[in-house]
Amino acid sequence: MGKYWAVLLAAVILAACSQAPENVTESLELEASQRPNVLFILADDMGFGDVGYNGSEIATPNLDQMAQQGMTLDRNYVYPVCSPTRAALLTGQYPFHMGIEGPIDDYSSLPEEIKTLPQYFKDLGYQTHMIGKWHLGLSETDSWPTAKGFDSFYGMLGGWIDFYTHVFANRLDWQRNGVSVYEEGHSTDLMTDEAIRLIRSQDAAEPFLLYLAYNAPHSPLQHPPSYSGLNSYPETSDRSVYAEMMTHMDAAIGRVLGALEEQGILENTIVVFSGDNGGALNLGASNGDLRGGKRSAYEGGIRVPGIISWPGKIASGAVLEQQIAVHDWLPTLLDAVGSSADQVENSYGQNMWPALAEGVEVDRNITIMGATDNLAVFDWPYKLTYVRDTPDGEFVTQLFNIIEDPLEKADLSRSHPDMTRRLLAEIEAMPEPEFSRLEPEFNNSPRYYPQGQPTWDLRHEASLEPWAEAVSNGTLLPYHE
Repeated sequence: MGKYWAVLLAAVILAACSQAPENVTESLELEASQRPNVLFILADDMGFGDVGYNGSEIATPNLDQMAQQGMTLDRNYVYPVCSPTRAALLTGQYPFHMGIEGPIDDYSSLPEEIKTLPQYFKDLGYQTHMIGKWHLGLSETDSWPTAKGFDSFYGMLGGWIDFYTHVFANRLDWQRNGVSVYEEGHSTDLMTDEAIRLIRSQDAAEPFLLYLAYNAPHSPLQHPPSYSGLNSYPETSDRSVYAEMMTHMDAAIGRVLGALEEQGILENTIVVFSGDNGGALNLGASNGDLRGGKRSAYEGGIRVPGIISWPGKIASGAVLEQQIAVHDWLPTLLDAVGSSADQVENSYGQNMWPALAEGVEVDRNITIMGATDNLAVFDWPYKLTYVRDTPDGEFVTQLFNIIEDPLEKADLSRSHPDMTRRLLAEIEAMPEPEFSRLEPEFNNSPRYYPQGQPTWDLRHEASLEPWAEAVSNGTLLPYHE
């Protein structure tokens, strides 16, 4: 009897061991298939006062509905210009350490060794896609999105394009996976069509990360293909054209969210919407009552609209009043999808998922944000600004309690000298990057106004070889031609 049971036990153990690898594999596959999709939508040069739910006269019904059904991020902070925000979003690191404190030069890129958001998500079994504006490297194929972790890329590499001709700096800047595409259509519509195509074609067994970076409502200010009939202005102006560009993008976002719902995956998709910097006040935007605008470290330059939605996980109609910054999204989203937020290399961001999902109060680290000659140091709720804000170009240091004084009217630096010195020391202690990656001149906001007269229907035409082929063929000349 003893021998019989011993043989039987050995057989059971052998069978269990032989089946273990298969069971483990199935478990891992199930875990990956149950992770939520992630859709991150970024708008370009949108002001805090340019969405309906913040009191704007501009019609944004889809964003307003998304805010009602999800959570409004009332203290959503970014950098005051394009490239630092995008670098922080994709790395979770501090862009100044990379030499990115303004618009990146066409001949520079993200440092090669830094791991990016899509690479972290690919490790978790995600399909990774990018659509839209990159602005983190143009002149080398190694700096393009598909070399930085995205399985596919459709869109533009530079800082802006003509919405209709898709031309940037005399070259076509419109590609699919490294090959220029000649397409008719407004870039907002084309990006949206591509996003819907990807959503409809996804393998349901694999979650996806989709980074949808619209170039709207960035200049050039150009009429959209048709008017919405939702905005009313007495005459055509920068503001009226900008408003229609906003409403046009809002309708596009509604189409993308509708595609998620049609596919039955909206409830399994984390959707984040954010601006990339404050609105450019000279190009039709409004930051409401906030001080300053694009390129400024005042609130109007770095506090932007933000929303997160995940039905059943994020409370509908909630408002996050805690600070959340763009470099927080990588660790936050990793936690949200069931991975470890602590794996982000050299993370400057903090994991804010407990605050978003459970209302936990997160003790914020001291954070420095801003751009060239415009810096802000946060020790919440205090904010020190260090900006060139005088006619003679001298730096001005001011201290604000940003909760009690969101419009930055009461300078507390004299009444709080110790705090002012302590936060100023944070700026003085910042290490210098190895080299700058900035473009030689700020020249990324074209108006296309001949003789100073407003014209919103001009088209920028190409006279040189497309960017993708000039780079791939090695015919791109050094620096600006």
